[in-house]
Amino acid sequence: MKQFPFSSPQSLAVLLLVMLTNTLTDPARAADSPTANETSASRLVTGRTTGPQESLSLWYQKPAEKWEEALPVGNGRLGAMIFGRPDHERLQLNDITVWSGKPEPDTDRTDAHTYLPEIRRLLAEAKYDEARRLTAAHMTNHGGGFNGVYAGSYQMLGDLSFDYVLPDGPITNYRRWLDINQAVSGVEFQIGEVTYNRETFVSAPAGVVATHIASNQKGGISFSLSLSRPVSATTQLVGTDTLVMTGNTDYKGRKGNLDYEAQVRILVKGGKVRGEGNRLVVTGANEATVLLAAGTSYRLNYAQNYRGPNPRPAVTHTLDAACKSSYKKLKAAHIADYQKYFRRVQFSLESSDAVNLPTDQRLENFQRKPDDPSLPVLFYQFGRYLMISSSRPDNPLPSNSQGIWGDGLDLPWKCDYKSNINYQMNYWPVEMANLSECQLPATRFNMSLVEPGRKTAKAYFNAPGWVLSMQTNAWGYTSPGEALPWGTFYSGGAWVCQMMWEHYAFTRDRAYLQMVYPTIQEACQAYLAMLVPDSEGFLITSPSTSPENQFKTDAGLVSQVDAGAAMERQIIYDLFSNYLLASQTLNVDAGFREQIVQARSKIRLPQIGKAGQLMEWSKDWDLNAPEPHHRHVSHLFALFPGRQISPLTTPELATAAQKSLELRGDEGTGWSKAWKINFWARLRDGDHAYKLLCDQLNYVTTNGTNYSRGGGTYANLFDAHPPFQIDGNFGALAGMTQMLLQSQDMYVDPATPLVDRYIIDLLPALPSQWATGSIHGLRARGGFEVNLDWKQGKLTSATIRSVGGTATKVRYGDKTLDLQLKSGQSVRLKANLTTQK
Repeated sequence: MKQFPFSSPQSLAVLLLVMLTNTLTDPARAADSPTANETSASRLVTGRTTGPQESLSLWYQKPAEKWEEALPVGNGRLGAMIFGRPDHERLQLNDITVWSGKPEPDTDRTDAHTYLPEIRRLLAEAKYDEARRLTAAHMTNHGGGFNGVYAGSYQMLGDLSFDYVLPDGPITNYRRWLDINQAVSGVEFQIGEVTYNRETFVSAPAGVVATHIASNQKGGISFSLSLSRPVSATTQLVGTDTLVMTGNTDYKGRKGNLDYEAQVRILVKGGKVRGEGNRLVVTGANEATVLLAAGTSYRLNYAQNYRGPNPRPAVTHTLDAACKSSYKKLKAAHIADYQKYFRRVQFSLESSDAVNLPTDQRLENFQRKPDDPSLPVLFYQFGRYLMISSSRPDNPLPSNSQGIWGDGLDLPWKCDYKSNINYQMNYWPVEMANLSECQLPATRFNMSLVEPGRKTAKAYFNAPGWVLSMQTNAWGYTSPGEALPWGTFYSGGAWVCQMMWEHYAFTRDRAYLQMVYPTIQEACQAYLAMLVPDSEGFLITSPSTSPENQFKTDAGLVSQVDAGAAMERQIIYDLFSNYLLASQTLNVDAGFREQIVQARSKIRLPQIGKAGQLMEWSKDWDLNAPEPHHRHVSHLFALFPGRQISPLTTPELATAAQKSLELRGDEGTGWSKAWKINFWARLRDGDHAYKLLCDQLNYVTTNGTNYSRGGGTYANLFDAHPPFQIDGNFGALAGMTQMLLQSQDMYVDPATPLVDRYIIDLLPALPSQWATGSIHGLRARGGFEVNLDWKQGKLTSATIRSVGGTATKVRYGDKTLDLQLKSGQSVRLKANLTTQK
């Protein structure tokens, strides 16, 4: 039987450094744990057979073997992954602002726009290969990619390592858990007659990671604690109870733009704490509380080069303040703060005996036979848990491609904000799942991109306004990528404007709309200038791409650069539609509004091809596709997240979209499956949406990169691309919500023709497998909160509460009801949409 190989923090650091050298070819995290059911001294771990009383819990009978099995906790800014090892515990730490690299203000090719006339001429003459070469040479960035100007990556903060002194004997009744109702994780086990309990949470009110350690044996807690990072870190002992780790994000010879500091302190009842080198040692304590605070010099400010003050004073103040409170009070304040978000939505389906099984066993069983209705409920609420834990309203940055959790110094795809879908997908569920405030970090981040984006718009299109290409990071990068086919997608800025409009559509917050209006308007200025007429006079973008995909012409030529690819037309149509609503609502800029009205009316609409599919490119090449099952389904943007296509208002286009989905197939990466859940929900096919949800809950154990298939869910319920990408969690959350409630369809109210009015659609894609259930607290556009109850596949009651004081229509099946409610007023409806008393 193997032993844990980490006999000391030093040996762990060596292993971390070795494994980090493989991050470019293998996205495995910096330090996977050893065999899960073994600890040092060859000690066998026997798991407990009963789960926690809280049904909204993940739980396991053994420690985490891999990072993807560890359990995440976070307060929006600080995060930790908990492995649950009895002897040598590891809390892998993150701070959402810990980024290597620096601002790169010279990545735009300032003369790129001078090549546009020639590229457009070549595309108009169907000389796709020549256009591709010219685009690759002049419309990409200046300075290279992942090993050049875009080398900066989100990074781990470090490791908090516990080496426990435990009595001899086997470990029994082991259980590792995460209670997502309280946002607390824990480990419990026995050795002989001694029971050990540890729990960890990350407090937003206190700003600290808190771990509490106890046993039922007086004086039974002894351990040493170290704080480390693989590179660029110095840890010192301060006094007898505090460790301070300082450093920067210099990496592989590249100077970073960020300094960080972490401070950890141990408070004990009984026993003693002493310093020993660069670690703390506890002996004979009855219980111990470990508190960690951290901060960085990062500030979301382009003009100040993203630099703020030294983090030490703020970190010291945070830790000192937390230490003045008891653990019990810290925990109570944390739970109360978290639950004011989490408990807004209650979701229930029929239960089964499977709810009592460990979470990894439930996943394995679900893969064979999806008869555990409570597992989708847990997965749903886990998505909401991840949103609250990675994107609090005061976050300095939005949730990235791994939320706030990442192990290593050069994470997969830099763990950034891919704006050709992944960043936007993170925030698809935030409004409808009643976590609206969690969108605010994305709003601030989007607005911060305007200034660098102006330079990019000028350089590549000689256009006013601002653009964002296919990726961005903490340093305000807006330039294209380094290569085709992924790098030359220029509509990221138009797409992120959608999330800002959506926030208003759901909340009716007029002050917010006034704040973001200039950002949306400037985006319109840029994309208005980018549009050019095609041979029939319709407006298109040229050059344009369909994210990360390529086409094959009827003559057999393979290329990636087109004139008028579908997705960019649809995104710009959506941007213009949202701008028109914003301008009308605020009653401003009537002249520019009319320009947008005229331009939108000339954008080429979605086209139907010879196979009955929605066309992805300017020509009917879809059946020639080099990758017919490509993970991106970009040409269906108009179905979702756009609202240009609807089965009820544009049935022919909806049928074509369905044909495209059938041609694409259901297989794909985790986030691709999540997108398809939303597509099928919008098509009102709940059973197919559910089938894809089951596919997404496919149990995955590998973290090797797979671009085409193998997507699913890890043991800790993280989405598997693979590797881990959190957008799949959030996309699935949005898709499940849309199976039960939609509100994107609009109508014109003759009394207020310039105000956006929405139809609240009840149970539009209810799967037959969810015959009986309820969901309370969802949000709908127009400013409404909705409770739904159903039985045997039929609505039994719906409660609609207004939070915006606006009119709406309610639709269930073929029935509709006009509603006008005052803010705060509610109505309860029967299945026939008559009022219930």
